[in-house]
Amino acid sequence: MRAAESSANGEKPLLTAVDLSFTYIGQTQPTLKAANLTLQAGELIVIAGATGSGKSTLLNCLTGIAPEYTGGQLTGEVFYRQCEITSWSIRQRSQFMGILLQNVEVQLFTDRVWDEIVFGLENWNLPPGEMQTLTQTALHQFDLVAQQNWAIRQLSAGQKQRLLLACLLTRQQSVLLLDEPFAYLDTAGVDRLLALLKHCRDRGQAILVIEHRLELLQPICDRAYRIQSGEIAPWHWPRSLATAMPPPPAPARRLATHTAATNQLLQTQNLSWGGYPAFPDLQAGAGAVILLKGPNGCGKTTLLRLLSGLLKPTTGLIKILGQDTRRQSVVQIAQTVGFVLQNPNHQLFAESVWAEVKQPGVAANQANTLLEQLNLSPCLEQHPQALSQGQKRRLALAAVLSRQPRICLLDEIMVGQDAASLALMLQALKTFTQQGGALIFTSHDPGVAEILQPQIVAIGGSQL
Repeated sequence: MRAAESSANGEKPLLTAVDLSFTYIGQTQPTLKAANLTLQAGELIVIAGATGSGKSTLLNCLTGIAPEYTGGQLTGEVFYRQCEITSWSIRQRSQFMGILLQNVEVQLFTDRVWDEIVFGLENWNLPPGEMQTLTQTALHQFDLVAQQNWAIRQLSAGQKQRLLLACLLTRQQSVLLLDEPFAYLDTAGVDRLLALLKHCRDRGQAILVIEHRLELLQPICDRAYRIQSGEIAPWHWPRSLATAMPPPPAPARRLATHTAATNQLLQTQNLSWGGYPAFPDLQAGAGAVILLKGPNGCGKTTLLRLLSGLLKPTTGLIKILGQDTRRQSVVQIAQTVGFVLQNPNHQLFAESVWAEVKQPGVAANQANTLLEQLNLSPCLEQHPQALSQGQKRRLALAAVLSRQPRICLLDEIMVGQDAASLALMLQALKTFTQQGGALIFTSHDPGVAEILQPQIVAIGGSQL
């Protein structure tokens, strides 16, 4: 971590928060408690902390999303260049402040990739020629030239993340607030974003990043804060990040997946769909752990949707427990296959955390065990949509595992987890496979693969 130059030369902070506290509607205690921080021009600050500790709430308060959009009670003050902006609207703050939210889908407003980048520039009333140049530059920077005329719904989550970052960085606001910007990015996307953040910082932009994969940002970070139970304090990075993290579960015992056909839980043959290259054949027996690996947009999510029955293959065969699934409904397949989606908001429907897991046919002790294993017991009476994104992903996992599927499909659900929460998720998955379940998942986090020790299957012709 380099020293904060702006502190040494006496420059005034670009952004300052003074005693910020925020309480959501329906809550009796504040989620954020008397937070104080400063952000200088030309520095990058990291906000660390456990899932659900109040990090995203802090960003929402700085941008005005809380309370203008969320409702709730805000106290304290926010200053930009020594001018108090606490009463300013989101629109007023957006003139100098850009934010990337965790949920990639809530910040997309148009139908096509090119239009999405141009949309923001049009709102700044830039000349058409300048908009064309900036848009082309952004597409090249984030490797979206080939997708510039695509409908946004065709993009993968990682590609949507890159599109949002392209929109944000094109506008060159003086303050950037980024909530888990690396979440869905493949290795090339991570490297590209790190280089761009360093460039933005070096040209004088102030950057505040929430991130759990701290090792990514340590080389370019100037200062760090840590939030714990809503309270923020300066944080000094440990010499080794490994010493700051709880020990992970022991690596999962790797079980053979190419067993006799009678023992197979899942088999695929010659699968294809849409314009994707043919998918590799899969075989998964009891205890199998398979990682689908490949760059953003290669078809990993599409393959999981095919396995779950949400899509039907153009060609090829899927057998689950020896039965051809091509004529089975999604409901029939779901009796055996559980699927946790990338966006947890798409599969949380109950009125409380407890009701989400204690579904009809699920024993109370089974629901309690999973909620305890995934550290969700303190949230039993909360509405699922009141949870943080990381907590929502753990809840979606608990809801799927509670139905005791034979096969579990996970689509990038390990993002947004602090080290302790990630360890709990991996332990729950290890238990699932040890009890004979088959796990097929996607993840760009090398630490997850190191612990689960999966069979790696390359998708879309990617090189392992």
